Amino acid sequence: MSERTLLPAPGELPPLYPSRGFDQDPLGVMAEGHRQYGPVFRMMVDEADTVLVGTWAGLGELFVAERGRLEVLNTALVHDLFGRALFNLTGDGHAEARRRLRPALSARALPRYVPALLVVTGPVAAGWARQGVADLYLAAREVTHAMSARVLLGIHPADTDTGPFAADFGRFITATGAPPGERRFSDARYWAGRGARRRLHTLFTRRAVAARLGTDPGSALPGLVAAFEDAPKGVGPLADHLLALLIAARETTASLITWCLIELARHREYAGLAAAEAHGALADPRLLVRRDALPILRAVLAETQRLHSPNLLSVRETVCPVSLGGYRVPAGMRVAYSPSAGHLDPRVFPQPHAFRPGRFLVRQSPGARLRAFGGGAHACLGRPLAELMTLTALSCALHQGLPRLPSGPPDHIRYRPAKAPAAPVPFALDRQESAS
Repeated sequence: MSERTLLPAPGELPPLYPSRGFDQDPLGVMAEGHRQYGPVFRMMVDEADTVLVGTWAGLGELFVAERGRLEVLNTALVHDLFGRALFNLTGDGHAEARRRLRPALSARALPRYVPALLVVTGPVAAGWARQGVADLYLAAREVTHAMSARVLLGIHPADTDTGPFAADFGRFITATGAPPGERRFSDARYWAGRGARRRLHTLFTRRAVAARLGTDPGSALPGLVAAFEDAPKGVGPLADHLLALLIAARETTASLITWCLIELARHREYAGLAAAEAHGALADPRLLVRRDALPILRAVLAETQRLHSPNLLSVRETVCPVSLGGYRVPAGMRVAYSPSAGHLDPRVFPQPHAFRPGRFLVRQSPGARLRAFGGGAHACLGRPLAELMTLTALSCALHQGLPRLPSGPPDHIRYRPAKAPAAPVPFALDRQESAS
């Protein structure tokens, strides 16, 4: 069938594109859908009729049109577990919650967190160099768990809350894998997660009280507590926002760290240059928060965000008709955008499937506008913190040695909930004479 016969009438939504193979190769299926229909096409995703928006131009158009027309669409399971967290809020409540959360997560707040992050991450990286790890992604999740607990809750590795928090947060994360509809009520994971949520709320409340009484420059919690003391009910409780921040900081950042290290192991020429910067960053940690410093490490991070966006799809629902890609999308329609589909647009990123950090060393590069953390009204507030955590972990690891994959790169990848190897990837750091 020719592309001409596939095109719908002007203004009408395209016909449903076949979703065959989407679970195994989502990027390939989306690339073909966009090739035939342009920035917008329709497909069944998770058994729901969905308007898919991709290509660089398509993402830009969606983010401009989003405010007041599209709202984040989450399942009943997500609403049960996360309550009134930021991504479950709409309208004025969403805007006000963002305003109160932003200062503690902004670039201006980051210098306070650097020493605490290094204290957590340095010993972990040294252990990787001594022993290697059996599963890189699991190791990355463990370190981002410790980093996010330290910065967002003030929990030190030796804190008495470390064990209880890890156990209940693990149960909570497991619960997110329960069926999203009514079947969740017959799933033991769901009820274990609800119990964990209650205990985590209690722990958060206790630590918030302690945060009011003291100061911890290595934690965002005192600032968050102060920001929410007089918050109206519509913005949701701080405890719900902390759950969302913790899971995003852990899972998104672990994915980025994993793929950065995999790509550096596959491209040793960049690993050597990045390691030289890592030694400098640990000698002067202020470089970790200077946007004009560590150009190789930042280019590696940007190219990893482009090539390995942690989030395959972000789902919205139209609250009124909206025009996207020349089509009229009616109210109540499910819309999903894919950062990955935009980042692989060859008109913006030549050789889109190649790992080329050099493209982000060019001043006019669109790196600052990458969509791995979304955009528009619902852009992720945690991007500065996630990037700092990733740069800190990379610097600590590369300071110990150059990354190596004894069994090679992963053969199989899963794309949801976050992009990660589908099987364990053994990982080692080869010590260099210049590393201490």
